[in-house]
Amino acid sequence: MKKILIVILAVAIGQFVWAQETGKDSYTIQRLLIYNEKGEVLLEKNDFGWMTPALRHNTKASIKQGLAQLAAEYNLSISSPKIAGIFMFVPNYKPISQFRQHYRCNKVDGSLVVPENKEDARWFTISKAAEMISLPDTKAPVVIGEMTKQLLYYPESLWGGTFELRKDKTGKISHTIIENYYTLR
Repeated sequence: MKKILIVILAVAIGQFVWAQETGKDSYTIQRLLIYNEKGEVLLEKNDFGWMTPALRHNTKASIKQGLAQLAAEYNLSISSPKIAGIFMFVPNYKPISQFRQHYRCNKVDGSLVVPENKEDARWFTISKAAEMISLPDTKAPVVIGEMTKQLLYYPESLWGGTFELRKDKTGKISHTIIENYYTLR
């Protein structure tokens, strides 16, 4: 537990220090794996394809507040979120790094509602969710789906990893593994 708190504290302090030094927007995206009573996971469909709900956390809200508000957009109340993965993107086309934190929780109450700014939202089995986030027409960087699959298939561990992102002339993003998936606990 101490190691987890140290990692989270280091990430938070690192974000603050980096943002202060550069004045750039080194932001955190928090993704939420919400499981229902059948063990299915919630995916949303947006302009990029099917993926777990996400929050660009750059406002004055606690982690729990932000994630509870995210779940409420789907008319869901959730159990206390638990950290599932902390990842770093190092784009070669930006002067900043970007953090990706993934949390898991259970649906406590509510009936799923598709938010106005989403194309769709549904519950999927783990295998079907892995298929949906990997569809050929997905516009999101492939690494986002790969990280999500790592968390879905191996939920017993807290995962970390670092990925360099590259953008080609068409704007398509690819990645190279800098630090392959490793357990943080």
